[in-house]
Amino acid sequence: MKLDNLSEYLKNQIFIAFDSETTGMWAPINRLVELSAVKFTLNLGEIETFDFLINPQKVIPQDVIEIHGITNDMVKDSPVAKPVLKKFKKFCGDDSILMAHNAPFDISFVGTALRRNKMKFGDNLIVDTIEICKEFFPDLASYSLLNLIKKFGMSQSQDHRALSDARFVYYLFRHAAEKFPKIESRQDFIDSFTIHRMTDSDDEIKELPSDFSDLNFAFANKLRVEIDYYHPTREENKRTIQLREIHKLGSVFYIIAYCERMGSERTFRLDRIKGYKVLAG
Repeated sequence: MKLDNLSEYLKNQIFIAFDSETTGMWAPINRLVELSAVKFTLNLGEIETFDFLINPQKVIPQDVIEIHGITNDMVKDSPVAKPVLKKFKKFCGDDSILMAHNAPFDISFVGTALRRNKMKFGDNLIVDTIEICKEFFPDLASYSLLNLIKKFGMSQSQDHRALSDARFVYYLFRHAAEKFPKIESRQDFIDSFTIHRMTDSDDEIKELPSDFSDLNFAFANKLRVEIDYYHPTREENKRTIQLREIHKLGSVFYIIAYCERMGSERTFRLDRIKGYKVLAG
């Protein structure tokens, strides 16, 4: 690539292109199964890679396996999220600038996993290569990762694995950098792009509507709750749960809770809880 027009700051800044694979599309009720990254500078190129499968501690649905090819057998002996996130945080450091393709998606999963594990990330800047490509390569028919790497002759296929996709993100950023305005400092970078941060993922709701004050009390005081739960494909059944998180998608509230009967974490729609009783501690 042509580096002549790039400032020393931009040439030598450490960048991290990252990507994740997951058990589904919505972070609050799904989990990471793979987290990978490529560390690079525009001057030196690729420096180091990060690549880990993650045990999501829940079943990966078959329709998702058909997308990324990561099976339940592949992750059963892999580390859970927390140690991988610790390594990822160390890999990124405090001064690197991160990037992903459709960054809000990856931020939602990594950020949610960090929050679940009571971990904090640095204040690293994060940019989205979709937004960058739309700005510097306008009027393309599609800004999907596959379409862009085909358009720019980087590859004719995509295997939907995190490391290879992270490497494509690096290639796209490097390709777009030839068109960047003069950027000589961190503040110039902030002024030139839409900036995201890992804290953007914090969409957890602290309480349910006031009609469910008893459930809010149980949530705040970590009490067990017996619920009558309806599922459209199963008979109504009673469950004893311990509430852990509350989220809202559209008009529907979702409760993430430990289910004593199943011995694992499950997600329950509030509108399918037909009755409940808060149990004594």
